[in-house]
Amino acid sequence: MDELAAAFSARLPADLRARVDASELAALLARARDEVPAVALDPLAFIAHVAERVTFDVHGRPRVASLHAGDLWIAFGCAVGDRAAIAAFERRFGPEIKQALERSFERALAEDAELKLREKLFLVAGDDTPRLASYAGRGALAGWLRAAAVRTAIDLMRARREIAADPAAFGDLAAVDPLLAQLKQRYRDQFRISFAAAAAQLADRERALLRYRFVDDLSIDEIGVIYSVHRATVARWIAAIRESLFETTRAHLMASLDISDSEVDSVLRLIDSQLDVSLSGGLFG
Repeated sequence: MDELAAAFSARLPADLRARVDASELAALLARARDEVPAVALDPLAFIAHVAERVTFDVHGRPRVASLHAGDLWIAFGCAVGDRAAIAAFERRFGPEIKQALERSFERALAEDAELKLREKLFLVAGDDTPRLASYAGRGALAGWLRAAAVRTAIDLMRARREIAADPAAFGDLAAVDPLLAQLKQRYRDQFRISFAAAAAQLADRERALLRYRFVDDLSIDEIGVIYSVHRATVARWIAAIRESLFETTRAHLMASLDISDSEVDSVLRLIDSQLDVSLSGGLFG
């Protein structure tokens, strides 16, 4: 118990450390383990994680007793890449995410939003942390995820309205951003070369996965049947491949084009918005 209090207090401002109740921390840990017995995590790391996100009452005492212990345990485990925690997440919340999206959005958008959400929840990009690490346990994780899923779908809808996904509509970009339209025209061929070079570096299975999803328009459930894996596994595979493909394309462009920093940023924004267009354009046929 003393170790738990020490791990918790170390992450708090000095003037609040004396108000830590070690018995509440022990009870929180016990509840977390009882609610998710299949997941074994480092208890001190978990308590430190909680301390970094905890809120305080008017007397400066940390609000620990009201936290959703099991949900926090799963979210923390997912954030550190624990396989058992990820499996528990999929069992408990995978259907919740899918249903929340399918109730409100058409199938294609719902599936794309689910892929994007999982990418944000689980994957680390640069100095960022997985989105699940920001869950603080003050409300149920199911509700937190439903809200995140809907926000992700709405963001995708807005992005698709701003920049058309049809390659034939590239000429209309001037009305939205003249600089992007100019750059796309100027570097169209170089983009295609860079994307093709990045695609050529993919493994056979990665190319097949992208072909199934973006050329053959199979759902992640249908792809899961092909590989005998859960739909969530397919979602993680595709999200990771898309991220790798984009980063390789970007690196190739930056190495081959002699342009200013501002032009590079504009080109990269346009490449990101048009990545799915290129994925469906025949390179994986």
